[in-house]
Amino acid sequence: MKNRGFNNFIFLILISLIFFGCRREYGKLKSSTRRISSELRYLERGSSALMSSLGIRDNAEIMDTSVNQMAPISQKTFIKEFDFLYDALNGKSTNLYLQSWEYDSLESQYKRKQYGSRSLNEEYEVYTWYPAWMGDSWKGYDFKLISSLSFFSFKIDANTGSYLNPEEIDQWRSSELLDSAKKHNTNVLLTLALEGNSENLNFFDNDKLWNVTLDSVSSLLKQRGADGIELDFTKIPENRSDKFLEFIIFMRDNLDYRFLSEEIMISLILPSDPDAFSLELNTLDEFVDLFIVRGLDYHEIDETNSAVAPMRTGIAEGYSLEKTLKGYLENGLKSEKSILSLPLYGVQWSGNWDAKEGYYETDFDKKITLSEVSTVYQTRDSSFVILPNLDELSMTKYFFLEFPDGSSVDCWFDDSYTLSKKIDLALVNNFKGVGLWALGYDKGIDDIWMMVGDKFASDEVFIKDPIAEIEGYPIRFAILVEEYEKLFMVTVSFLTIILFFTMAIAFSDWRFRDTILARQLYRIIFLSIFILLIIPIFSFLGILEGSGWQFVVIFLLGAISSYLIERFGGLVKIEKP
Repeated sequence: MKNRGFNNFIFLILISLIFFGCRREYGKLKSSTRRISSELRYLERGSSALMSSLGIRDNAEIMDTSVNQMAPISQKTFIKEFDFLYDALNGKSTNLYLQSWEYDSLESQYKRKQYGSRSLNEEYEVYTWYPAWMGDSWKGYDFKLISSLSFFSFKIDANTGSYLNPEEIDQWRSSELLDSAKKHNTNVLLTLALEGNSENLNFFDNDKLWNVTLDSVSSLLKQRGADGIELDFTKIPENRSDKFLEFIIFMRDNLDYRFLSEEIMISLILPSDPDAFSLELNTLDEFVDLFIVRGLDYHEIDETNSAVAPMRTGIAEGYSLEKTLKGYLENGLKSEKSILSLPLYGVQWSGNWDAKEGYYETDFDKKITLSEVSTVYQTRDSSFVILPNLDELSMTKYFFLEFPDGSSVDCWFDDSYTLSKKIDLALVNNFKGVGLWALGYDKGIDDIWMMVGDKFASDEVFIKDPIAEIEGYPIRFAILVEEYEKLFMVTVSFLTIILFFTMAIAFSDWRFRDTILARQLYRIIFLSIFILLIIPIFSFLGILEGSGWQFVVIFLLGAISSYLIERFGGLVKIEKP
């Protein structure tokens, strides 16, 4: 009886030690999940505040903003200790492979090389257009360097509100271009184009036509799962500016209503001459997501310009990119939601020698794509090479050819070097990015998109708060434990109690003890081999660094407890009959 009482006392002591040890480990797990969930609460506070301001949620529901994020040092330690576990469960072939992250103490953030090819930095916008007449020239383009693509175009019929170009609209409905763009998360938009003074007068004076346009456009967007529209209206009479504003608001409100579960994007083309745009930019800001400043076709508004997109001009009243940007910024344009469109084409001029005046009298000949420039002016014959000149004032390249009959041809165009300088002008003025007109015009000229990649893309990924932003299995599980911690605690406690009482009752029976003890030798051999293998493996993985040894100690305590329970029996020992 004394031995039995002593055995029961030892058994209760072991149960107590194991229980409190488990409780302590649970406390640490709970603490870890609490730290992780604080990152989620930080994000939720921002969304809750926004919802409150919109009247969706009462102010009383806004979470306490006094909770801080995990300190950088604590987070750094957390990642260092548990990166092996995250990577083991989630695999190496992801951009969130924690063991490859490098902590930048100066910027207080993590960085690593991108898995795979380069991609656009999220803060930039690289916008382009696809003219329907370009066929399949889009194939082979790296859509990871294009954030938005606008299909040109839905030509508005000013008399009916429908479209004038059914063949191009049929192409919108069937083109694989849109599927390829969406596959790479490139925004797809449909350009609504209306040009001409009389056309604008007729369309804006009959607002019943707007419903026809809205119905047609909505149907086309739904058919292709598109992301929005672009408004390209030129030569709007000044006395119809208010009607144009009404039309923009009409499209904004109705598209938002028809696409309640989606975010519809509206971009707006602004003319190269700021004086030709009479609407208040501050008023438009509420209804337009992206402003596109035309930085091309200056030769059409100023005869002194030979270039399509001159950086600057020596004429006091002349037009240039610098003057355009300055004018719009002074008129209230928000640079952070604006881009500058630049040409992937040039212009060709034809001239005749005027002996009396002593110079060539030139006339506009045609527009010429960069692909055509490369084909026409840059021969493969190494014995005859034409090198372009650089006009530093307009920052534009040009060829100038003279012929024996007194005629001349000169071609003004942008290459990767001059385009990079004009992109720099936009970025210096804090523009969100650039637009390139048009997709396919530079076919076969790889250095253009290499330059775009250098400006706007990176093979490095930056992340300030990995614990809050990653969604690996251990993090999700910890969040689940945090959310249902009471349920987990009650369940684990209940199962633990049942397990101990079940084992205690089972070991009370001599037949159960004999069955288990008969295999004791095999069990000891197995446990010994397991320990000899698991310790070096855990040491190699870094699990046993620092506090990792406590897991080995807990395991050994469990093995010892199991042996003692088997050796001395259960709560009420039943002997052999």
